[in-house]
Amino acid sequence: MPNITIQDINVGSAAKRDDEYKDDLLTLAGADVLLPGTILARDSVSNKLVLFVKGGATNGNGIPKAILTYGVTTTGAGDVKIRALVKGTVSLARIVIDADGTNVNIDNAVIDQLRDYGIYAEAYKQFGGYDTHD
Repeated sequence: MPNITIQDINVGSAAKRDDEYKDDLLTLAGADVLLPGTILARDSVSNKLVLFVKGGATNGNGIPKAILTYGVTTTGAGDVKIRALVKGTVSLARIVIDADGTNVNIDNAVIDQLRDYGIYAEAYKQFGGYDTHD
């Protein structure tokens, strides 16, 4: 008998309320698959968005300033046009640090930094969902 794969369908978003967006450029160093909810920083030299690095000290990459609310796949280095969340309330469970691929290292320091720029990360409980385990 073949192995059965179960996949949950999750239609929620990182953005929860009062969200504001800005069209911007995201600079990537190479091919990447970015998850919805990826935290972004702004490079102080190029003024373009870059991936947030916890503890980062290179041109402002350690200061979270935006959230990518949808997934992005790139095939190489360069700039990608995106529409990033720059203000509003987001679900803490749905934002991620790209290097981790999860929210496990999002602590109070990161939450405070986001709040400094008008992004409020709060714990939300999703009560509804699709049961795909038939």
